[in-house]
Amino acid sequence: MSFNIWENLIIQERARKTLEKIYNKNFYTGAFIFYGKQGVGKEAHALAFAQSLNCLENSFTPCGTCENCKKIYNFIEPFIYLVYPTPTTSTHQDQIEKKVKLILEKKKSIPI
Repeated sequence: MSFNIWENLIIQERARKTLEKIYNKNFYTGAFIFYGKQGVGKEAHALAFAQSLNCLENSFTPCGTCENCKKIYNFIEPFIYLVYPTPTTSTHQDQIEKKVKLILEKKKSIPI
């Protein structure tokens, strides 16, 4: 059985090409942000890319059989984190905007 996430993914071709370019340049940041509309496959693409980066075969297309591929596929890799935003209500957002406005108004009134 292959544990390659790319094989079972409905691929967003533009996203895949972008991720492959990042992989081929061999220049990675400490974290990646995948954003977009709900249901487009952000989490699946993120996990597939994590497999590409961590596969012991050193190929953008993961082997799906090494320990790293299996751990990521089964969500037991301890060094991969999925972080989700906290949902906010409109009243909560209004309060934040009021605080920001208040802070900006106070900064404007401070004499230099």
